[in-house]
Amino acid sequence: MMIVQMDKMSALSPRERAQHLYEKNLELENKRRRSAQARVPSDPNAWQQMRENYEAIILEDHSFSEQHNIEYSLWQLHYRRIEELRAYYSAALASTGSNAPPGPKVPARPDRINKIRLQFKTFLSEATGFYHDLIVKIRVKYGLPLGYFSDDTDNRAVMETDVKKGLVSCHRCLIYLGDLARYKGLYGDGDSKTREYAAASSYYLQAASVWPLSGNPHHQLAILASYSGDELAAVYRYFRSLAVDNPFATARDNLIVAFEKNRLSYTQLLGDAKISGVKDSPVRLTGKGRGKGEANPASKDMKLEAGALKEKTSKIREMHKSFCVRFVRLNGILFTRTSLETFSEVLALVSSGLSELLSSGPEEELNFGADASENGLFIVRLISILIFTVHHVKKEAEGQTYAEIVQRAVLLQNAFTAVFEFMGHILDRCAQLRDPSSSYLLPGVLVFVEWLACCPDIASGSDIDEKQSAVRLNFWNHCISFLNKIVPCCSMSLDENEDETCFFNMSRYEEGETENRLALWEDFELRGFSPLLPAHGILDFSRKHLFGSDGSKEKIARVKRILAVGKALANMVRIDQQTIYFDSKMKKFVIGAKPQISDDGLLRAADVIQEMRSEETMNLVALQPNPPPYTEGEEDDEVIVFKPVVTEKRNNVLSPKWPPHEGLKPSRNASADDLHFYGTSASAPLDNLRQQAAFDAGSQISASPGSIGPPAYTTYPASYFKVVS
Repeated sequence: MMIVQMDKMSALSPRERAQHLYEKNLELENKRRRSAQARVPSDPNAWQQMRENYEAIILEDHSFSEQHNIEYSLWQLHYRRIEELRAYYSAALASTGSNAPPGPKVPARPDRINKIRLQFKTFLSEATGFYHDLIVKIRVKYGLPLGYFSDDTDNRAVMETDVKKGLVSCHRCLIYLGDLARYKGLYGDGDSKTREYAAASSYYLQAASVWPLSGNPHHQLAILASYSGDELAAVYRYFRSLAVDNPFATARDNLIVAFEKNRLSYTQLLGDAKISGVKDSPVRLTGKGRGKGEANPASKDMKLEAGALKEKTSKIREMHKSFCVRFVRLNGILFTRTSLETFSEVLALVSSGLSELLSSGPEEELNFGADASENGLFIVRLISILIFTVHHVKKEAEGQTYAEIVQRAVLLQNAFTAVFEFMGHILDRCAQLRDPSSSYLLPGVLVFVEWLACCPDIASGSDIDEKQSAVRLNFWNHCISFLNKIVPCCSMSLDENEDETCFFNMSRYEEGETENRLALWEDFELRGFSPLLPAHGILDFSRKHLFGSDGSKEKIARVKRILAVGKALANMVRIDQQTIYFDSKMKKFVIGAKPQISDDGLLRAADVIQEMRSEETMNLVALQPNPPPYTEGEEDDEVIVFKPVVTEKRNNVLSPKWPPHEGLKPSRNASADDLHFYGTSASAPLDNLRQQAAFDAGSQISASPGSIGPPAYTTYPASYFKVVS
């Protein structure tokens, strides 16, 4: 009879077999419900039969499985059993009186509790084995390699639909495996709890790697973070869960709950500060790393030194904890759109706390974690939270009322102010370091500048208020200083004709060129993050990745990408109506008028003069917001003029009484393509200047007497000039 039934099944098509099994499970489920209503035991084999049927449907017909959500039904079959065992366990605990309300306590039954706990763990272990086996079967069906998942399989999934189907199924199984490990941890103790939570985190991270565009694994990681009370990590993961192509809807509701808990923590933090009578601001760190050159006084008492070190470590830990609470509160205000009147106060506290934790001086202090890797990860997450806050506030919503439009404008101004103020602190710190290319801050800087280059409207900063304008100006000053600090850190050339990174000519990379396409650990960490998708499109994620394993190749690639993004940003940013550009001769980023090359390859003499004046009169690092305008009759400290090449022997141009500028010396061995500059005081006759420029240009300069306004200059070939310093 059984053989006949199996023959009939084998004669059916995959869709017909899947349909038959599905109907069989519906029948078994109805029997189970009737038994539960009648309070009679159900068939003990029915549960196992249903699980086997669901597994067969998944492997028989993928489209049918997706249509009827079979993978979720299979998980719900396990979850119902988990809920039953959890209820038995809770009832057993209550019977001991440990969780019972005040009153007479029932005698303890530890043997019963241990028995249920053992039964629970046994089921979870068996279910874990089942899902491991299911992943192997799915991989065999779809031709996926066995062993650990690697990112090259995901690249294949883009091209092969069947492979993608298998990867998505494995992704879900990995999340269920993570949940099973998480339940083991909840009902474990000591090392067992820690071990199972680590296993759960590993499963969730694998699931995120297999399908980076899904928000589900990040939501589960947020739950794990909440177990340990890490509010900042939880918010980061909830944000990641929402900022993907396939967001996890439940994350928003849980995020609101997390922000409400944080609001209470923040209120308590303020209350504790008032009770203690201490001003609500971080304690300033002292000692090594503050950039003041102090040395701890020599002491014979090692206990005192150890005590001082312990006290300092404790202060840093408390500062870090307070900073995290305040930082989450700041983003909670912008996300929930409540308590906006407190934003400035919270921002001031968070900004001050960040400055203190960043420390100062030429060497770094690891105040955000135990080692450089933890510090780097913390900064990347910090910046990612700020990016998502802007991303979330910036999203347009249809049908907004006037009040909502006004509120959104205020939220955007606040969000921009926060992100540029924080990044100004970080870039300022980077510029102070002896070797910024090795700083744990650099991965976060790369994340921010690439996001900024993906959002030209945010980078250009149109329609900004006075406060935000000051913060942006401070940010760009620090940014230029930082970029110039890292230019010597690598041997790259930033010539005008060099290809950019992914922001320009993405299709022009050669097949063998991988240095600029090398995916770094921060790229893996933020893979699938919607605000950064344009920047990640060109990167190569196929190599094996180990967190915190940066070598010289990775460091150089990071610096090159930052410098290339700096050039991209220079094309879209104006500072007080002035441009930012990279001067390939000076090998530095400059704020000012960029020399223009005409269509026929000629360099305008006016631009050369303007550039030289800018070098003499303008501080490129600390800009003045509004330089005083030039007024007629005003005298310049120095006037730059041209000297003809020596070989042409024009003797009637310069007055013999004209004193040369001591910093600019003439050359006696000039070639035909050299340009030499002389400097003079403003008291030199302006007529001589005009005669010289007119003589060199081969045409008469028309300008009214006593005026040094812009004349109609004649252009010269770029090869004709050379700056002598």
